[in-house]
This record gives sequence, structure tokens and C-alpha cells, in this order.
Amino acid sequence: MGWAARCGRWIPVVVVVSIIAWCYTIFTLDFLLPMLAEEDKESLPVVTLGLLSSADGVQMLRTLGLGYLIGFNGVFALGTLSFLLTVFADPGRVPETWVVTYDAEGADLMGADPARYPAVEKKLDGVSRRICRKSQPNVYKPDRAHFCRVLGRCVLKMDHFCPWLNNCIGFYNHKFFVLLISYMSTLAVFMVVVLWPSFAAIVSHAEHSGVSLQAEFRVCLTYLMTCLLALALLAFLGFHTYLLARNYTTIEFLEKRGCNPPPEHVNSYDLGTCRNIAAVMGDNPLLWWLPVRWTVRGDGLAFPTNSAALALNNKVKY
Repeated sequence: MGWAARCGRWIPVVVVVSIIAWCYTIFTLDFLLPMLAEEDKESLPVVTLGLLSSADGVQMLRTLGLGYLIGFNGVFALGTLSFLLTVFADPGRVPETWVVTYDAEGADLMGADPARYPAVEKKLDGVSRRICRKSQPNVYKPDRAHFCRVLGRCVLKMDHFCPWLNNCIGFYNHKFFVLLISYMSTLAVFMVVVLWPSFAAIVSHAEHSGVSLQAEFRVCLTYLMTCLLALALLAFLGFHTYLLARNYTTIEFLEKRGCNPPPEHVNSYDLGTCRNIAAVMGDNPLLWWLPVRWTVRGDGLAFPTNSAALALNNKVKY
């Protein structure tokens, strides 16, 4: 892949960063900071007037604004860290020890070694070891791994390639991705709720000398952008929450289950909701909301399976 193509892959990321920066800046400068200003009620800009009916005067408004500022920036910091980790963390690669070795006739030398290359998933014949022949050199394919044509290699427990992040979502950054959409959904919904009174006051042509037309335009544009983002992020979060609770990846859901799963479909990796969530988020629920992987088990090469599903199926289906 040429340098122009590699640079072009970062354009969607720049777009995402620009949207986040715009919404954060406008919400902070035109909404949060005016709530903390040392001014009387009559001179407060219109972006804060919608909150005065539920707050006891200017001092109460400042207290509310301080709470908003701390909470919003705390979640924003966690979301930003999750974003950076999702973009720059390696999603997981097949170790060099899994490179396929061939004899002089081109036959696989080590494919029958179950201890060295553990795997549940087999080829369609139900016996042969899966090999990723798209990877160069060829590698034995771990369970739930898939070849990513953008990265040009096999990715451990590949979920999907996200062009908006210019990275594959795999075993080692899946948690960061889930946290990213969770935090950004929370921020978007929060902004929609708290900006609604101000947006309603602006569109109803409320007269107030403390705000400029430029500020009104910025707040209205930001509010409409945030509404669209909230709808998209909530739908995305709902889908990935379902996948998380059922221990699917996006690829597994689309290829094996879909919206109308076949009667013989069995998810062999479904260990129950709590264990499914812990497989991605870690064993300690207190750390689920932090962008760290301290208690996440495994190496992305092998995964526990549902013994009941294995008993029902000679050939694993997930």
C-alpha cells in the first residue's frame, strides 16, 4: 500500500476528531463557562437561561455548572483515552511460532499438533486444521481470528475493521472500543438533554442582549449535530452490547447467525452473560469502566467453549 493510500486512511479519523473537538469547544465555551461567570441573572447569555427555571438563582446555576463541568470533562477524558487506545493499540497478531511449515512436497508438517496449535474450529471437512493462506507467510489460524485485508494480516478475535478509527477491532483493543462508544454515547445524550432548554429558547426567538447571533448559530448547530450523533451512537452501542452479552464478534454474528439464524445454529462461545462480558471487560467489575486490561484473561489464541454446545455438535458452530 502506497503512502498516499496510508495517509488517506487517516482522513475519517481526522473528521471524527474535528467533530469531537467542535462539540467539546462550543459546549464548554458557549454553555458551561457562562454558567460559572460572575454575572447577575439579567446579563447571563441565552444559552443558560433555560436552566434558571430549575435552579434557585445565579448561585445555584453556578453550582450546577461546576458539577456539569467536572462530570463532563471526567467522562470526556476517559472517552478520549479510550479513543487513543482503540486507534493505536495493536488488535492482536498471530505469533511467529504459528507460521506454517511445509515439507518438500508442500504438505503441512505441524498441522496435526493440537498441543502446540490449540483450536476448536476446523475446515469444512471437520478434521483439517485451518490455515490462513492470505497471510504471508501462511499461519495456522487461531479460533475466531480472521484476515484483515486493510492491515494485511490475520487479527486475533477480529470483530471488524473500523474506517473511522483506522484500525481493526480485535482481542487486544475490543474493550477500549466498547468503552469508547459507551462514553461518547453518554456525552452525546448528556449534551442533548442539557442543551435542549437553550436550543428551545433560541429557536423560539427569545430576546436577550447577552448573546450574539454567532453564539446562537454555534449552539444550534452543535445541538443538531449532537442529536444525530446520539442516535447513531446509541444504536451502535445497543448492537455491540448485545454482541458483548452473547459473546459474538460482528463477523461471527453476520457470517454464522444473522437476524434469522439457522435452526442448527449454536454459539459455542456463549458462557452466560456475566462470563461473556468478563471475557472482554475483565474479571473485576469495578474496572469495567476504566480503559485498562489488567484483569482480561487469555492471549487471543484459544477461548473457552460451551461444553453443552460441543456435546450437541460434532463440528463446532458458533
